[in-house]
Amino acid sequence: MQRVAIVTGGATGIGRALSEGLAADGYAVVVGYHGNATGAADTARSIEAAGGTVKLVQGDQADLATAASIIETAVASFGRVDVLCAHAGITVHERFLDARPETFDQVVATNLRGTFFTAQAAARRLVEQGDGGRIVLTSSVNARLAIDGFAAYAMSKAAIEALARNLAIELSPRGITVNAVAPGAIVNDRNLAVDPDYAERWAIVDPVGRVGTGADVLAAVRYLISPDAGFVTGQTLVVDGGWTVAARSPDDVVRLAAEMGPDG
Repeated sequence: MQRVAIVTGGATGIGRALSEGLAADGYAVVVGYHGNATGAADTARSIEAAGGTVKLVQGDQADLATAASIIETAVASFGRVDVLCAHAGITVHERFLDARPETFDQVVATNLRGTFFTAQAAARRLVEQGDGGRIVLTSSVNARLAIDGFAAYAMSKAAIEALARNLAIELSPRGITVNAVAPGAIVNDRNLAVDPDYAERWAIVDPVGRVGTGADVLAAVRYLISPDAGFVTGQTLVVDGGWTVAARSPDDVVRLAAEMGPDG
């Protein structure tokens, strides 16, 4: 019996890496996306070219109909659901004193409401099936690192980690583990479009000396949905190269900058 994974926000970046990676692992993958139809089609073509199976579902994660649709598509197409990777989310950079209600509401609607009810729809199906399952939510290092201009986003990601803990209490007795991953500085097309030197500039914050990739997050998710992680639930696995534990001193920053050279 083929296992079935749902990945929301699968059109680009980490979501695409998760979609492609789980398809390579033998999952039939249902990819949810909102506005980036081109990116979603690229994800699907990549999976199919590698011999994988994929279905696309378009919709706004904040809309409850989208949560229902993506579960219904998985069941209608493949008969079941085994894994949900609730990755879809938006990032807004807006300083607190300048924050607008409309952007705040957008962050909450997508990152919190959307994740909550997509997880609920998936969990209801997993409970109905009666043989357990895995739910992985996407947080961020911003849930624990304060960065200027990210108050609303950071708040939403901290709430995701609280959600994972609370869902673990309710769902783990039914064989459904719920965890979160918290990526750090990850190189992707969006970051490179803003800063072509993103990988080089942000490597300085990570003790491992490099930024992360979608493959790094995929590796963490693979563990959390594996049989080996059956005793792991309600946790957040931080994938950040050590960024959140690196209490940099001024001397550290000066030394690292010198090592990177004048163009660092």
